[in-house]
Amino acid sequence: MNSLRSMIRISTGIVWAAALLLIATTSVQAGEKGADWPRWRGTNLNGTALDTDIFKFDQGYGLAIAWKASLGSGYSSVSIADGRAVTMFSDSTFDFVVALDADTGEEQWRFKIDSTYVGHNGSHNGPISTPLIDDSTVYGLGPKGQLFALDVRSGKLVWSKHIINDHEAKIPFYGFSTVPLVVNDVLVVETGGGATTISGFDKKTGELLWATGNDVIRYQSPIVMDIHGQEQLLCAGDKYVYGLDSRTGKKLWDFEHGGQGRSRGGRSINPVVVADNRVFLDNKRTGGVLFEVKKTETGFSPEEVWTTGDIRQSYNTSVVHDGYLYGYSNRFLSCVDAKTGEGAWKSRTPGDGFVILVDSHLVILTKQGTLHVAEPTPEKYTELASLQLFDNLTWTPPSFAHGRIYARSLREIAAVDIAKVDNLTQLEKPKLELLNESGKFAQFIKRLEAAEVSARKQMAAQFIAEQKQFPIIEDKRFAHIVFFGDADDLAMQGDMLNAGQEVALQQIEGTGLFFRSFELEPDARLDYVLRQDFDNFVTDPRNPHKVPSYVLPAAEVSELRMSEWQQPSHLDEPTGARGTIETLEFESKILENKRNLHVYLPAGYSAGDKRYPTVYVNYGRNAKDMGLMPNTLDNLIAAGRIRSVITVFVEAPNSRQEYSRNQRDQYAQMFVQELLPHIDGKYRTVAGPEGRLFMGGDEAAFAAFYAAFKYPGTASMLAGQSSHLFPTIGGDELTALVRDSQKLDIRFYLDYGVYDSRGPGFDWKDLNKNFVKLLTKKGYDLTSKQVNEGFGFASWRNRTDKILETFFAAK
Repeated sequence: MNSLRSMIRISTGIVWAAALLLIATTSVQAGEKGADWPRWRGTNLNGTALDTDIFKFDQGYGLAIAWKASLGSGYSSVSIADGRAVTMFSDSTFDFVVALDADTGEEQWRFKIDSTYVGHNGSHNGPISTPLIDDSTVYGLGPKGQLFALDVRSGKLVWSKHIINDHEAKIPFYGFSTVPLVVNDVLVVETGGGATTISGFDKKTGELLWATGNDVIRYQSPIVMDIHGQEQLLCAGDKYVYGLDSRTGKKLWDFEHGGQGRSRGGRSINPVVVADNRVFLDNKRTGGVLFEVKKTETGFSPEEVWTTGDIRQSYNTSVVHDGYLYGYSNRFLSCVDAKTGEGAWKSRTPGDGFVILVDSHLVILTKQGTLHVAEPTPEKYTELASLQLFDNLTWTPPSFAHGRIYARSLREIAAVDIAKVDNLTQLEKPKLELLNESGKFAQFIKRLEAAEVSARKQMAAQFIAEQKQFPIIEDKRFAHIVFFGDADDLAMQGDMLNAGQEVALQQIEGTGLFFRSFELEPDARLDYVLRQDFDNFVTDPRNPHKVPSYVLPAAEVSELRMSEWQQPSHLDEPTGARGTIETLEFESKILENKRNLHVYLPAGYSAGDKRYPTVYVNYGRNAKDMGLMPNTLDNLIAAGRIRSVITVFVEAPNSRQEYSRNQRDQYAQMFVQELLPHIDGKYRTVAGPEGRLFMGGDEAAFAAFYAAFKYPGTASMLAGQSSHLFPTIGGDELTALVRDSQKLDIRFYLDYGVYDSRGPGFDWKDLNKNFVKLLTKKGYDLTSKQVNEGFGFASWRNRTDKILETFFAAK
């Protein structure tokens, strides 16, 4: 690696510039006025428009909406050729390809692909792939595997195939998204499945010509590139990038990129041609890699040149300009030196989105529906124009053709002109958001903002010194999270926000003071973490309360305690008699794996022959260590609040699959047929349903419930905290199992938080409330509780005493 970097450093600027020029002029001569954008990422598949002399902001030009039209849901971007703008969408009944007049937005024709591909796990209805316009034909790939060719003028079907039925393609978790590509009259599609990772079809008939590769295809699309004078197809899969002969499909080389997919399939890993024979991939959630394809005596050999953490795997595909890559690192637009991989800058503005290059300018469409034009410079993000284009979620890169930007959201499609305007529009800088404006904190912020910049820092320092606690709690309902120190950018994630959501803290210029305010219940308790200068997750330095993290992106996070929340004493370090913990290795033949069991034996267990009820805890290690459950057991037993119990903390080496997904049946079988007999045979348990409690939080609760209902008569007590009931990840199956079964002899305890995991289209709290209604309707003995807390062990552990007292209260 170091030697390769040294080679890069000694390369001359002249060679690098020449290489970039070669890429810029490949396929179509740049500078053509009024060029089409006939396919995903444009004519040259590099996200760069061919038009020049477009942006004349110094001559009174700006962004002006030419037309906007309603459009159904979908992720397909817009292809433009011969006066037509073609995309795909869903009307919630069917999926369609639609052609619009590029000048007016009026519909010319639509073609019905199939019934709607229904969104799931947070995705939305509709197609993902983008149509390809090639001469007189539109080619498309539906999310369910329909590959088709249409007449571009009428939308009538020319031919169709089904790549699952006809070619054993494997459908990705969110449906097919790969975008077809025509090269030398061959329609190239990354089909996936067996030895048909990449397939070449006769573009006139749809007949299969060749297939190659052995990789998983999810959200990747092919491009074409000149490598050492030979035109080659570049096709990325989950593990490899393939270089193929563009005519025959013969594999010329492959590069194992080491990428990592997300849990439901990798994000889009698409090759970006950086310079002559050099390719960039944002192949990992932690960064990207640049490799060079070298010519050898026997063929081609790809070699890694550098890696970077400054552009990471996302749904955006980067662009290249003047030796720099522009892409995304998490939610931040980032600039990286293409020669070295070193980061030049990151910017929270304009927000997470999608970038293309037009007339040597960055054009960015954010997921919040804002459109931005900025200078591509390695110094900093410099915005020239912006406007609020859509008021709904946007998840598609823009396109550019004939002097217009084309963009779509999940509800609308629009064309934006670069035209003479009265005033160059830019989105206004957000005003400070102040809660409890009559309160002391808001009044201080107003005084600080009104003060001379030179006086602000001292005012802020004095204010911080006067505070008795952080976060600042005001009038029992308002919490002000405050940071004072050296930082260029500060943001936060936490239970008070949607799952995965991040918000920037508001900053007062010239102070080093950042803040974000929330209105909460007086007894609320929430976790949060700060993100300092884009890359560093840190606890709140002035908040002494820290807890282990369950879902937030740090091992330790800060705890926000409102004024009426009380720390439970059952979590304290025990002062009385203590139980012991034995750790066993347990092997399952059903799951063909091993796991540790941590068995808590109450004080006095070894002194007699008494039999004990048994608590089985999924996510056992976390419940033991993060949930402090041994402390709770010792304290409650010593205080005479509960009877003595054995507790088995069950580790899960593959909980994501075993609990609620494709191994849930095997896990339930293992639990009942292997684990219970093993514990009953080794320890003095009450070996029957009357002596067993299954419990857990989140997916661990799902696994507890599922085992008990799959195998009736194994447990008489079930407890779940913020139980996982997500419909498409086992929730529907569990709900049906409970609904359709005879009422069992089981008592339930459930609790859930107002601030449990939630986001667009899902809310753990509501799922749990519905489950409580179902259990109540079925007539189950049920204890349930909603609390003003968040999601994870730092919350759940506060109520483990309630669970144990519900089932094992001392009499």
